[in-house]
Amino acid sequence: MLAATPVLSACAPKLFAGEWQCEAEGGAAGAGPSEPAATDPVAVPWSTGFENSFCDYSNVAGFCYGDQPYVSVREPSHSGHLAAKFTVLGERARDHQTRCVRQGVLPESAYYGAWYYIPEALEDAKLWNLFHFIGGDGPGPNNPALWDVTLVHGTQDGEWELMVYDPVNGGSYRGADHRPIPFATWFHIEMFLKRASDSTGEIALYQDGVQLFDRVNLKSDASKFTQWYVGNLTDDMAVPADSSLYVDDISISATLSDPSATQ
Repeated sequence: MLAATPVLSACAPKLFAGEWQCEAEGGAAGAGPSEPAATDPVAVPWSTGFENSFCDYSNVAGFCYGDQPYVSVREPSHSGHLAAKFTVLGERARDHQTRCVRQGVLPESAYYGAWYYIPEALEDAKLWNLFHFIGGDGPGPNNPALWDVTLVHGTQDGEWELMVYDPVNGGSYRGADHRPIPFATWFHIEMFLKRASDSTGEIALYQDGVQLFDRVNLKSDASKFTQWYVGNLTDDMAVPADSSLYVDDISISATLSDPSATQ
């Protein structure tokens, strides 16, 4: 039985998120000038295990949103006491999404990781997105998509595997061995991203510490402002239309993590 704590549909400094009061980083709520801006550089390392609900996002000027209320749950959790539950509710002619966003000036190179627990596979979906990056000169509704970590059908019926879509280069990348993701158990996704203003960019993807691919000398993007979305997004063709997944221990780090240390 899941013990869920309802959270407001958006979390910002000084708002209550369930039983938690989000305070501005570095001071009490209402600290004013000490509150971070959405365009500040992203400090590395950064992580959240949702132990203070969604406040680790609001305290660095990030945010969460969703078609359905996102909630913190006591089980399943990967570590600590809480994880995040992201539910999508199917409606026709639109995408469905419930996600959290870390935003600001991303480092030139970093590893972006998260633990996922997906109870069961969707029967079908034209789009099933887990990570999403957009960038531009600053916050705005028309910033272009940069990269996605998405689930696509595997080589066997019922299997799904990770793929990176790269609109910057007009390509997509997946592992040569078509490693399927597990269901009803925690697994780790980690994406290495080297951003550059020329063609020296790099993208690598890891699943439970195993490198799926590494692409170098890519045309890249060095936007002043970038948003990293983590959560759950499907399209209106997803079956079943209503589904949930769980996320824990989200991180941005300068080095590749060791998932075996936190299994």
